[in-house]
Amino acid sequence: MQVIKNDQSLAEAIRVMENQQRAELSLLKAHFEFTIDNLNPVNIVKEKISEVVSSIGDTVTSESFKSKALKIGVGLASGFLTKKLVVGSSGGFFKKLLGMGVQAAVSGLVMKQMPTPEADHSNYRE
Repeated sequence: MQVIKNDQSLAEAIRVMENQQRAELSLLKAHFEFTIDNLNPVNIVKEKISEVVSSIGDTVTSESFKSKALKIGVGLASGFLTKKLVVGSSGGFFKKLLGMGVQAAVSGLVMKQMPTPEADHSNYRE
């Protein structure tokens, strides 16, 4: 801070402080508008939705997700087909119960026995 000795130095100090006040006020207004925009519920929801969509996109395109989805699909399809072979088009209560048990067993067995692509690549040497 400068030493004020006369009216001219007082006027200069006042001008400097008024300019500083205007600059700080414009900065404060800009920060206020930014804060209001970020705290707007619509913008918060939009941001969260875009984050979720982005993470879902990354998950779906990953190789491990594809291999797990294929493994589950093959397991469920084989279980369903086995149940159809055991029960047929019509069956009694016990036959349907047996079919559900066989379906669960075959689905689980196929999903456990089916190799994953990561396991297949670990055995190869370059």
